[in-house]
Amino acid sequence: MTPQEHNGGAGRLASFDLGTNTFLLLIAEWQDGRLTPVCERETIVRLGKDVDAAGNLNTEAMQRGVACLQEYLRLAREHHATRVIAVGTSALRDAANRAAFLQRVQAETGLAVHIISGETEARLTYAGALSNQPELAEPIAVMDIGGGSTEIVTGTYEELYSARSVDIGSVRLTERFLRRDPVTAAEVAAVRQQAQEAMLAVWPGAAFDEIRSLVGTAGTITTLAAMAQQLTEYDPARVDGYVLSKKTLRALVAQLSGLTMAQRQKLPGLPPARADVILAGAVILEAFMDAYDFDEIIVSNRGLRYGVLLEPEWFADRATVISG
Repeated sequence: MTPQEHNGGAGRLASFDLGTNTFLLLIAEWQDGRLTPVCERETIVRLGKDVDAAGNLNTEAMQRGVACLQEYLRLAREHHATRVIAVGTSALRDAANRAAFLQRVQAETGLAVHIISGETEARLTYAGALSNQPELAEPIAVMDIGGGSTEIVTGTYEELYSARSVDIGSVRLTERFLRRDPVTAAEVAAVRQQAQEAMLAVWPGAAFDEIRSLVGTAGTITTLAAMAQQLTEYDPARVDGYVLSKKTLRALVAQLSGLTMAQRQKLPGLPPARADVILAGAVILEAFMDAYDFDEIIVSNRGLRYGVLLEPEWFADRATVISG
């Protein structure tokens, strides 16, 4: 059975990715056996603000999250989606009071939010990121730097080798180490050291020696691709498939390290709402490429929000039916 048949033919579907930093919306439909986007949105919600230190979601973050989901549901109905799935990642895995947020979302929107493990997040992100990258050299590693965690999956188009998650992300490490404006060299070095130690504890030094293609997805990496091209407006067609070299990445890290927050917010390609956390995310990527000797990363504009729609049985068991 094809995904299209399993999902009821030509009906439109929606997915909501509730990340630590960003909520993502995808409304899509199956056309000629391919998942085709109809509408996409990105909203900086910062659901995981202070979760690393406090262990709980704060009231303001929960309110921002609920308001965003209400807007996403409005858009899903406006575009005639019939079913929606909402998945929560690192911030909701970590927050001790996550049940209060899930209950509030259910009460105010009717949505059931499914908190997925880091390994499930990695597997679904892999499927999504490669869904429009059909001719890469194998084996492949897909990297997703989120706000609270980083996932890396290795495999081929036909088989997964490994899917692992580590608790380092752009929001988490910003809150831990980057406190000054502008940041100090010592603060940036602390981010780099934490990232390298966490990675090497999960993946030994030779873990990626056989990988022939490194792919990056999610907001940190797509933003770096937009910055590298100095895009005044985000253009998925120019970001998707862009090859970000380690040399260019180093230049971006050096540039960001020397700027105040106000100066960062004026950089082409960098949304102002992401200006405070982009440096930590860039350093995580740089640390990974250094530790495992990668010279470049291929950027994918797709990820988890696509992956949750690409496994029909997984989606069907968790989707919420919506009406106009």
